[in-house]
Amino acid sequence: MNDDVCLGLRLHVPFWCSFRDPLTSNLHRTFPVPPPSTLYGLIAAALGLPQDDQARRGALRFAVAVEQAGELVETYSKWMKAAEGAKDAAGMEARNAMRARGLLTPDESIWISTPLIRQKLIQPVFAVGILCRQEVADEVAAAVRRPAFPLYLGESDDVVDVEVLGQKTPQPSAAAATGAVSGVHAGGTLASLPCRFTAATRGRWELTRWLVTVPRPGMPLTTTSSELVTCHGHTWCFEPPAMPATFDLPESPA
Repeated sequence: MNDDVCLGLRLHVPFWCSFRDPLTSNLHRTFPVPPPSTLYGLIAAALGLPQDDQARRGALRFAVAVEQAGELVETYSKWMKAAEGAKDAAGMEARNAMRARGLLTPDESIWISTPLIRQKLIQPVFAVGILCRQEVADEVAAAVRRPAFPLYLGESDDVVDVEVLGQKTPQPSAAAATGAVSGVHAGGTLASLPCRFTAATRGRWELTRWLVTVPRPGMPLTTTSSELVTCHGHTWCFEPPAMPATFDLPESPA
């Protein structure tokens, strides 16, 4: 960590939020905490960076804890999808019969429905630590106080309320973990959090993940992890540092 400091933030969600696991389809499960990729998106918005701009990602490492779990609910909706029109004679005959019965829309598409279940967290509160250089911490703290763009946390209908907790120097700790800790441990919630998008080959990106166990509020985890540090009232782990690039990226066109 060298001379890095930890900028502490507390995120109050006024109504609801959701952090969809991208590997789910009709059941949109939410992660128990905002992943590092989501937290970077919030900081990037505060700084006024363009969408998908990863230029500042390598300067930040995140830690996260649940201070108020909120209520986990599931919403149900139905998506309508337009099926492809018939191409052979038998299909055309069937489609004409459906049109005659008034079962087709004016564009002659056949609509099918699929159920969608989405998990949401109602009014949770999260603590976030950002490990970075002193000057970066100053810049980020000023940005979240006066953000360039409205700040949302994952999928949500409302802007998030960001409380700046100040800067502290993380101290190695052997205490029980109150925030997310790397690896698999008994007594918490296991999550494989989206972490970083890194250039893999020309025109393509790879997503790295961070496997963590998230303690429940008021139920710290006893672990022997050597990565644990204490700051801002929590004992937690910072996400792994970025891996150096192993190839040369193409030069931008003049």
